[in-house]
Amino acid sequence: MSSPEPPSTSFPTGELERALDEQLQSSGISGYKITQSSDLEAIAQVKLLEGNDVAVSLTSSGYALHGGQRELGFETVEDLLRSISAKYSEAMQKALMDKLAALQ
Repeated sequence: MSSPEPPSTSFPTGELERALDEQLQSSGISGYKITQSSDLEAIAQVKLLEGNDVAVSLTSSGYALHGGQRELGFETVEDLLRSISAKYSEAMQKALMDKLAALQ
């Protein structure tokens, strides 16, 4: 009996990439790069719409700013971005209003 092949990326890395790809496609962030990865944690350098970079980590405790004073855990990357980026909040509100206007 053969054992299953291990996944090519760890769960935290795959999930962080998926969440950040979604934000990149919806213009919620300007870019990102995974900088560290393990079976327990993934860290990415994220470029916010304001132009500054932040380190975002994902662990079993949720999403957090890595290495900062605010190690609060967030359930979603959207919640974390909303808490640190006014331009993110504005962009998401504009996208919602555009979708609502298209329904009328």
